[in-house]
Amino acid sequence: MRVVICTFLLFSMIGQVSVGVKIPEVDLNLSQSEYAISFLPLKKGEVAVLHLPTGEEYLINTGPLSQLEELIYYVNQLKIKEIEGIILTEESEIHKDTILKLKKKYSIKQIIAGASFSGELGGALSGTESLTEGETYPLSKELSLEVVHEGNEKQEGLDFSLTFFQHRFLWLSSQSRHAEDVFMSKPLKNVNIVKIPLHSKTECISDPLIKHIDPQTALLYRSKEKLLNGDLLEAINEAWIDLYLTGQHGLISIKFNRSNYEVITFDQYDAAFHAQEGQDDPAVSFKIVKGKE
Repeated sequence: MRVVICTFLLFSMIGQVSVGVKIPEVDLNLSQSEYAISFLPLKKGEVAVLHLPTGEEYLINTGPLSQLEELIYYVNQLKIKEIEGIILTEESEIHKDTILKLKKKYSIKQIIAGASFSGELGGALSGTESLTEGETYPLSKELSLEVVHEGNEKQEGLDFSLTFFQHRFLWLSSQSRHAEDVFMSKPLKNVNIVKIPLHSKTECISDPLIKHIDPQTALLYRSKEKLLNGDLLEAINEAWIDLYLTGQHGLISIKFNRSNYEVITFDQYDAAFHAQEGQDDPAVSFKIVKGKE
């Protein structure tokens, strides 16, 4: 049974960036027993930040060089000074120029990618960790990345899960019949949150797969206006899954503790890259969800 508590708060607008707008800083206030993941509403790519209680941060994908200024805006908004590593989830998310600039700016030590496409990074990014299906990669003493599937076919990539206490987050990159057969063979019933891939407007993960995973919360890097696949929306609604869209909710952070997780959304118009000096403070919505029993 889910316990949902909704409250609305205001965050102050502080700080400056080169584009002349104020940065509404986001303080997740992580304790030593909490983790978080933030999904950034960039125009292209699927980019997120994994926050560890040690203060270390991992960037999941980067987006293209044309969005570097916007990416840095969000990184500043999250008050990040250094980035421990970058996790690349598929070949289309490889932007070497962006990665090199970020490595220099944020002292990045690790590049982690699926084995089937890590070779595309080339010699300029030496020391890349290549992950294969079934492998577990430690990110800290308490947290490891588990590779559920590492695909090398069209519309496939690195699919992984992270388990925070009793909560399991699943990042899906692959969207193919072969990948779906792999997922259906895996024990995924303990997944609470899933990031759904959407490579086209006409294809989506199937209703049987949604039922197999049975998540409480789903996230899409898309707005509802651009999400034209009615079958996907209908399947999500029928399964009583809470759906969050970066194109609608803006910056989305999910914070985990031992008993529950919080979904925190920041109004995109006020709290995102389009914030203008002198605007009202951005609205922030919290939703606390109890883990699966």
